[in-house]
Amino acid sequence: MKLLERLSYLAGAGLCAAFTGHAIAADLGPAPQYQLVEPPPSGWTFTFTPYGWLTGIDGNVTVRGHTADINENFFQIAEKSDSLIALMGYFEARKGRFGFFTDAVWADLGFPGDLNFNINAKTSSNPFARIPRFKVTVKGNLKIDGRAQLDYQQTIVQSGVYYEVAKWPGGGGAGFTALDVMASARYWNQDADLSLDVRGDLNADVIAGFQQIGLDVKRNVKGRRATVVARSGDLEWVDPVVGARVRHQFASGSDFVLEGDVGGFGAGSDFSWQAVATYGFDVRCFGTPLRTVVGYRALFVDYSENGRYGKNGIDWVEHGPLIGVSFRW
Repeated sequence: MKLLERLSYLAGAGLCAAFTGHAIAADLGPAPQYQLVEPPPSGWTFTFTPYGWLTGIDGNVTVRGHTADINENFFQIAEKSDSLIALMGYFEARKGRFGFFTDAVWADLGFPGDLNFNINAKTSSNPFARIPRFKVTVKGNLKIDGRAQLDYQQTIVQSGVYYEVAKWPGGGGAGFTALDVMASARYWNQDADLSLDVRGDLNADVIAGFQQIGLDVKRNVKGRRATVVARSGDLEWVDPVVGARVRHQFASGSDFVLEGDVGGFGAGSDFSWQAVATYGFDVRCFGTPLRTVVGYRALFVDYSENGRYGKNGIDWVEHGPLIGVSFRW
């Protein structure tokens, strides 16, 4: 098609030069020289999008046989976490129908939980009834403090290629709809520490009164025990992933992208899937054109292994809104 267009262009230019050249030569002298300028070949385009993913978590994590259920949205996690640090970014390079991409997520989360339980007891009895006018009183307080802590650090890096298999015009202007197929690998590294610190304080006053001789004996008994159960696991695997995405470019300088993929298949995790929907629109910031991206993302994984000290694994879905800014060149 391009060859026919170029031949038509050359033919038209030659005819134009022939006719206008004779006319100009008759009146103004030698005909001007015409030169065809080839359009520059299409090159690579690049996009980098740092973003924030406001994740909530529904599911559970198992660390060396100990399972902790987590059903928290982002605001609950932000409120309860001792630490909430995350770095996320997406990079894409494209040339024609072909391109490749890398998406990286790193987050460090802490989920604390506290338990306080008090038992107050007071008894008055006479276990020594055979001893005349002897009375025993016991006043006791048992306090149990418990602290459960899940420290969770995750690294997820997905990298792969895509190919545009179909493209439809959008009815005028620069609008279009395109379908890409994707193949990639998703690397996971999950480090979870699950700890439980239980401390119990026993404070008991034993009062024995020998009323017959006017003598009171008091004794105070105290006890404190701490039981710490700390388990950590470092889970690492790679999932093969296949997927597709639909890109719709509006003529107004905005676009909508719907993406989905599935992976694992027992090669890494038992199963994983991802669904992402984003809307991007152009803005200007201090005179610089940028594209703001907003959307929603959900990522599910079911992975387990039998380690030396018990079962390790995660079975949950991370989901929540995302917002980012794209730089294109």
